Amino acid sequence: MSNTKFPPAFQFSQSSIQDFVECQRRFQLRYLLQQAWPAPIAEPLNDYEAAERLGAQFHLLAQRYYLGVPVQRVEPSMLLWWDAFLQHQPTLPGVERLPEVLTSAVMAGQRITAAFDLLTYASNGEVVIVDWKTSRHRPKREWLDRRWQTILYPLLLVETAEQLIGLEVQPEQVKMLYWFANFPTEPKIFDYSTERYQQDKAKLEEILAQIGSIDQEIWTLTEDRRKCRLCQYRSLCDRGREAGGVEELELDPNVELNESDETFVL
Repeated sequence: MSNTKFPPAFQFSQSSIQDFVECQRRFQLRYLLQQAWPAPIAEPLNDYEAAERLGAQFHLLAQRYYLGVPVQRVEPSMLLWWDAFLQHQPTLPGVERLPEVLTSAVMAGQRITAAFDLLTYASNGEVVIVDWKTSRHRPKREWLDRRWQTILYPLLLVETAEQLIGLEVQPEQVKMLYWFANFPTEPKIFDYSTERYQQDKAKLEEILAQIGSIDQEIWTLTEDRRKCRLCQYRSLCDRGREAGGVEELELDPNVELNESDETFVL
């Protein structure tokens, strides 16, 4: 029986699980206590918000493109990204292109949800999950492989493919592809497998059991204080009041400006 009290309709996502892994207290404040953010994640705030806005707009443009909606205007600050997108789109299977796809499944007694930037598949069951990245720096493959986005997305796809696309999909038919707007010819592609599927499922069950077993008033703070400089809750934890700079945010692979579990609506 879980000791943790979740808010009504709470659903786990790659972002919430990643938060727990990086700092249990951050997870508690953000998702369980639903604490309002007392501080910006980085400063200058205008620069941070501008980077977030551009990332969101790029995702919206990509969504429109794959829906067949004409893209009539691209603001100058995004022209390089958009030209790179048009000239260097990733090689994808089949002809089916589903942008901004939501999926969810109950696993280990908890509802788990994910939002794919693009889901593409062929009639033979080959499927690729595409995730657009607009960060200035391209993270190392080893780091991406450890992220909960890379762990959770292929796992959820295998679990829900029949409902999503009408096909039962085996792990060996799944790929996860990260496409970088600033490195358009250098995507990172991760092949999935039955062995990885089983490992990821066990890892998810383990982390959910850990979250559900915590019975303490204040959850454990991260030991890596560098993470606190880019956390909105740092002042609540007596971990400083000064925000990290936007340049730190871009250099820190643990924080992504446009990582989201929300879809963009036309």
